[in-house]
Amino acid sequence: MRKPPDAASAAPPRRARGRPVGGGNSADQARTVLMDAAERSILARGFQASTMELIAREAGYSRAAMYRHFPNRQRLLEELVARKTRGHQQEIGARLPEGAGLADMLVESLVIVAAELVEDPLLQTLSEHTEDGTIAQLIANDRSLTELISAFVSSLDVDRDGLRDGLRPDDLAQFLVTTAITLLMGVVPNSTDPQTTRRYLRTFVLPALLSDPPAPVRVFTTSRRASR
Repeated sequence: MRKPPDAASAAPPRRARGRPVGGGNSADQARTVLMDAAERSILARGFQASTMELIAREAGYSRAAMYRHFPNRQRLLEELVARKTRGHQQEIGARLPEGAGLADMLVESLVIVAAELVEDPLLQTLSEHTEDGTIAQLIANDRSLTELISAFVSSLDVDRDGLRDGLRPDDLAQFLVTTAITLLMGVVPNSTDPQTTRRYLRTFVLPALLSDPPAPVRVFTTSRRASR
């Protein structure tokens, strides 16, 4: 009588289930996948309901892997804001007219910030968790914006680009950041209207930066009813 095979030899080899840890992605790819999943979840559920575990599961990663890349929810929020800000900056650069001078570059970049960045759905959702509930505070706390503007300023040449003599690059960068935040806060009346913002920037901002600024124009149009 033939002996039955023992259990070890009879059982078929167990096949590894699922994909390898990390999905075979590099660290940078993993961060991108996790942040993409976080953005989708936040837009669908809101920031509070989008737990780290839920985001990790939807991205196909473990909770531990999520925390390796983002130690806490605040870091995740900061990284999402930085990525969104960089994305808008790249879009701005791509949309500027070819061969645009410094004045047009500054004006059109800030117009896009005032009219479009404030309408970004992800930034609107995340801004609900700032102290004052504004996108301006999100951007003000985002170091990447300052870094991007500082890099832009460092590439400028005073003689070539017509900047005022004596302007320090770090002062100029901070001024541009402050101007962008002021527009996002809605301090400038009707700043979501591109034409109003263009007039405001050409009349009040460019004279602070350029040695030969454009002539001032009427910035704010008001309609008055005659009182009888």
